Amino acid sequence: MVMNTDTDLRDKRRAAWAGVVLNGPLAAAKIAVGWVAQSQALVADGVHSLSDLLSDAAVIWALKHSHRPPDSDHPFGHGRFETLATLAIAAMLALAAAGILLDAGARLIAPPDAAPGALALWVAAFSIALKEALYHYTRIVARRTGSAMMAANAWHHRSDAVTSIVALAGIGAAMLGVPWADALGAGIIALMLGRVAWTFGRPAVRELVDTAPPEATAARITEALMATPGVRDAHDLRLRQMSGTLQADAHITLDPAMTLSEAHRLSEAARAEVLAQVPEVSEIIIHPEPDGHADGPAAHDAALRPELAQIVHDCLDGIVPRGAIRDLRLDYRDEGVIAVVELRRAPAGDAQGRVSRRLGQARSDLSQIRLLWTSVS
Repeated sequence: MVMNTDTDLRDKRRAAWAGVVLNGPLAAAKIAVGWVAQSQALVADGVHSLSDLLSDAAVIWALKHSHRPPDSDHPFGHGRFETLATLAIAAMLALAAAGILLDAGARLIAPPDAAPGALALWVAAFSIALKEALYHYTRIVARRTGSAMMAANAWHHRSDAVTSIVALAGIGAAMLGVPWADALGAGIIALMLGRVAWTFGRPAVRELVDTAPPEATAARITEALMATPGVRDAHDLRLRQMSGTLQADAHITLDPAMTLSEAHRLSEAARAEVLAQVPEVSEIIIHPEPDGHADGPAAHDAALRPELAQIVHDCLDGIVPRGAIRDLRLDYRDEGVIAVVELRRAPAGDAQGRVSRRLGQARSDLSQIRLLWTSVS
């Protein structure tokens, strides 16, 4: 999968407008000639071309919205407008298939007396050549831009070419004296349309309801995370598809003694590794955790800094002057919270022992208070 660029957007729009320009007159010609020439297969083919026109309009609408940058209403971007358009195209195909199939069934039960005219045959042949060319053009754009929506629209054009082939065969057989062949061709066209609708509608629905991508993709992301020096484990990986790309979030475990700034640096390194090794991922959010201490009571239930800092100061009161305290660090471990107090100078007497005895008498989430200082000779 590739990221969208201005060139991609321009090419998608050109392909969509080409479909609009060609499908409008073609659909009108098929339906009009099919009606005059009494060919239900050609009318069905014309309805398919009309659904092509509607799908091209849906593509143009989606392209107008899907390439907009994220905003307050759509913080994850607008990529799923393409997915919505893909689903709309599939729905149009399914509805067209159902209507054609019902009508074809009625005509198979009571075939018409008159065979289609020769003009219907020529219109069907012209449609085959035109829609096959449009298919190849749109398919090239879809492959280069990695757009499922354009691929669905390309196959919509290809299915129109194939239905024209079926219509051509049905019309020809009816002209040769097989009156039910035209209706049979229309029924086959309807089944083909239904299959194409399923092929592109199902993935669109799966994306809209955040169905997880294949496990192989998740394994590649986990491998990239684990390749970052300092990452001990990667878990709780979640993926969601957004048009032609993937968005992810994951948890990584790091050395619990690591500073916050180093943990942030490693998280950014892990993110960069994933984006480099798995190009279909457009964004990943990394949540760093202390190895072995991420899910215990200290991580979820222990008191926060304001309460613990007050307990530390109460234990130090009268033993260490407040002006001697340089810094207070809290280390949340499963066995309890460790408070590390950095002093500007060495305390008098057995300060560490006295502080520890006071802490033992206090009821708190603190398991230790460690006094650190640098001796100056």
